[in-house]
Amino acid sequence: MTRRRGGGLGRQRTAMALLAALALGGCVETAGDLATSPDVALPFARRPDASMGGASLAILSVEGAPEPLAHAFDQSLEAAASDRQIKLSPPTSAKYLARGYLSASRVKDGVAVAFVWDVFTPDKQRVRRLADTIVVSGSGDDPWATVTPAALDSIAAKCADDLAAYLSNTPEAAPGGALSYAQ
Repeated sequence: MTRRRGGGLGRQRTAMALLAALALGGCVETAGDLATSPDVALPFARRPDASMGGASLAILSVEGAPEPLAHAFDQSLEAAASDRQIKLSPPTSAKYLARGYLSASRVKDGVAVAFVWDVFTPDKQRVRRLADTIVVSGSGDDPWATVTPAALDSIAAKCADDLAAYLSNTPEAAPGGALSYAQ
């Protein structure tokens, strides 16, 4: 068998071009999937005319924060939800169930507290994932130590805002209305 000089380089270039095309094709397909998937957190605008009582919510759990902060967050979230007319109900009677996840990580100017809410129907089908991040100023080795009670209240308020915006766009809260996406 005879080898031509440069033939290996040409095959390598062809293989690399093929791999790049496949990788880009995968990105395009994924981007298309994301646009219609309930896993993507599309920003919702809260409908001012929505009646929130029909879209009751049960907070099943909130994970990620250390115990003292978790307990304070639960109380702050309950108050913020009430301020936004979110009807909190037991899981057995709620129209929607939510699980929350909090994480804190050091960033240049402080701590980024990220939160994710998975919203489910009573039969445990996820209908939406909401996600957001708030940056809290401060320094120190433990990111959670930077989160003051005032910062925790701000995080809970933002969580309640996001949940209320989504819930106000559900059929139970806005009968006959169209969804309102943030611009």
